[in-house]
Amino acid sequence: MSPRSLRVTAFTVGAAVVLSGCAAAGPVVGVHEAPAAVTTVAPLTPSHARDIVGRAFTAASQAGSAGSTGAAADRARATAYTGPALMAASARSRLDSVQPGLGGSSPALSPSQPGLLALSRGFGWPRAMVAQTVPSGGSLPVLHLLTSLDALTPYRIMASATMLPNSTVRRFDPLPQGSRLLTDGTDLAVAPTALATQYAGSLSFPARSLADPAFTADPFAGQVRQNATTQAASVAVQSGFTQRHEVVPDSTYAVEQAAGGALVFSVLKRTDTFTVKKGQSLTAPKEFTALVPGRKRITSRATMTTLEFVVFGVPASSGDATLVAASEQLVAAAGS
Repeated sequence: MSPRSLRVTAFTVGAAVVLSGCAAAGPVVGVHEAPAAVTTVAPLTPSHARDIVGRAFTAASQAGSAGSTGAAADRARATAYTGPALMAASARSRLDSVQPGLGGSSPALSPSQPGLLALSRGFGWPRAMVAQTVPSGGSLPVLHLLTSLDALTPYRIMASATMLPNSTVRRFDPLPQGSRLLTDGTDLAVAPTALATQYAGSLSFPARSLADPAFTADPFAGQVRQNATTQAASVAVQSGFTQRHEVVPDSTYAVEQAAGGALVFSVLKRTDTFTVKKGQSLTAPKEFTALVPGRKRITSRATMTTLEFVVFGVPASSGDATLVAASEQLVAAAGS
């Protein structure tokens, strides 16, 4: 049988003070309760926030203009991105260094002017911003999540996803007021993490039935499922094929919107696994070889890992979540 080719689609001195002896009849002289945390305004002025966003996107643009590889490009990417987005940008640069365009189509990161849609409210951490860019040439808008985990960590782009055709994003509270980050789902029809987990499970291959999903059907999910079915069929003689999706830890953020509900960002990790049958082999695609130099044939087992950036609109109390943006990026491969 001829080999087949894989397809890739104060110290707040929160220290407790123990006073021994007789109970004090009144306040201890010189000791005062800490002031209440400010939770009703954004921690940055809109002007300052826009400057931060501008710097991040300037660095993203510099990473591209400096060439896909090299120390200057690496420094620029580390200034622009963090977490999953940094992993995606780094992998894309490696793929493009082998063959321009091999890294795939990715959200545009160097528009003339990124728009700031939302700032998280309050002076705690983590903090977040939502930005939107509109690529030139009539391409679809892209949503970006910038995060800062603590006082020592600057805002960087953590996730970017291209909006689906005909999708919309409802407005947020005014920038000076800021928008709450929702974590437990109390004010939403479905908890953000539960939504992301359920959506990830719905994408697995072989397919699993899902009773009463918390989201509507969307073209991105349909495409992922169809690509998995096609991939499995194309290598059926030579190899088994499975696909697993799981939520990347700490990647889910829900930003409350003005009329209730939230825009929810999450990142999923997709693992495609090929298990080659005895006596068979597979030809490794260019993407695989770019990430695993020298490996042109697969004779045993191979995995390809892709990050999927998804953004949902989630209603406040009832109704289904709706996917409004999605993008994916191959980030790793392994095999023998």
